[in-house]
Amino acid sequence: MVLFQKSQAIISSNLSLINSSRPNLTLKLRIMKTYLLGCMITFLMLDIGAQNATKSTIYFNPNIGLNTLQKATLDSVYHNMNDLNYHCFNLVNSNENQLYQQSKLLKLVKSRAIRLITYYKEIQHVKPQNIFIKYGGNLPSLWLHKPQSKLKVSGQIVLEEDDRQCFSFNPAIDNMIVSSNGNKFIFPPHAFENLKGVLIGNQNIDICVYEFIDKKSLVYAGLTTDSNGEMLETGGSFYIEANLNGEELKLRKGESYTVEMKLTRKGFTDMFTYYGGKKDGLIDWTVNRNERSRAVLLNTNISQDTSPVVEQLPNVELGFNQINYRQWKGEDEYGDILDNTYTNSIQEVDFYEMSAGKLGWINCDRFYEVKEKTTLVVKITSDESMVVRVVFKDINSVMPCYSNSNHKDMYEVPNIPIGEKVMLVAYSVKDENAIFGYKDVTIGENDIENITVTKLTKNRFKSALSELLSF
Repeated sequence: MVLFQKSQAIISSNLSLINSSRPNLTLKLRIMKTYLLGCMITFLMLDIGAQNATKSTIYFNPNIGLNTLQKATLDSVYHNMNDLNYHCFNLVNSNENQLYQQSKLLKLVKSRAIRLITYYKEIQHVKPQNIFIKYGGNLPSLWLHKPQSKLKVSGQIVLEEDDRQCFSFNPAIDNMIVSSNGNKFIFPPHAFENLKGVLIGNQNIDICVYEFIDKKSLVYAGLTTDSNGEMLETGGSFYIEANLNGEELKLRKGESYTVEMKLTRKGFTDMFTYYGGKKDGLIDWTVNRNERSRAVLLNTNISQDTSPVVEQLPNVELGFNQINYRQWKGEDEYGDILDNTYTNSIQEVDFYEMSAGKLGWINCDRFYEVKEKTTLVVKITSDESMVVRVVFKDINSVMPCYSNSNHKDMYEVPNIPIGEKVMLVAYSVKDENAIFGYKDVTIGENDIENITVTKLTKNRFKSALSELLSF
């Protein structure tokens, strides 16, 4: 359509030039060649559009409107179209062609076209330039165009005041705070300064922490476990901030604090500290290879004596991804150890010990290697914009679904592992009300999964999440 419109503009421009000026014969010939070229482009685009178009006939009483079956047919036509393709609707059937005069047929076409255009605009949110009447032949026809789709991550970060834990202490001495979930944060003395670089001395500061220790807390806060689209497996996340009398503080350069994060699942030896930054409304996690986490076992000294020693390398925070992570594991002399867990029993594992050189969004994660990938499409029975998440049952991971600009009710998530059991969760929360739906699926069994949603209160929604995501 864009090229078609441009070619029309070229033609109109050159015809105006011919009519309004008196160029010499050579210039006239050049302009005429340009005009003919524009015509050729126009006819070519029309031919390409016709080749890429599917066709169908739809007829109904325009005074009564569309019935349920006809609406379902229109929805199916649009959903099954490929991006950048067209569909042509003939708006009268063969019997009507024989029975009615041309004037009545034209009225029928116009009335039906208006009904279809209105439906597609309101229900499928088709833009006006993508549904139009095309004139030619005995009767006009209605053309539907599907543009290139754009994906946008669903959901936003939600931090509720009730989940905020604050502690006050003197930063001039060693300090340890213990969260309500039993996680420990240990700060060295003289580690804080204000944003102007002034050291904070002998005066109490406030440290506030939000914790995300399980899948339901991740989902409810809108958090996911991915790094630039690559899947992570997490040991836990938190958000931490410091202030003095309301003034924001930061860690001094070169300083770090220690976190002892309680394990709720089996421990892995290839975990690192990840830092989060907002991207498209969500938190995207970036690894720091110099800040390695380790699983500490109860009643042993493995955390001190036998955990692998990693050579300190330059910080490759921005370039360290799943690909060179696999290369590093293959090159490391402890690569065979890194493929195994310290233990398979959570009773034997106490905590992950990790260090962090920043405040803000922190995560204890590892890349999860996906061998067989697929894209999962989720269709939601709601016109509301939904938050949709893929919650893995056997992997401590939550991945985001992306809304499709061509379909308000469809979401998709790429590059997830085939064969894994997951729970699909879809919700929307406004004030004290919520819309919620879920479905247990195995990735790869179906190309499209459908979820039906129901209305409930915000409190009931939170209770439902807690009940459903206890695995």
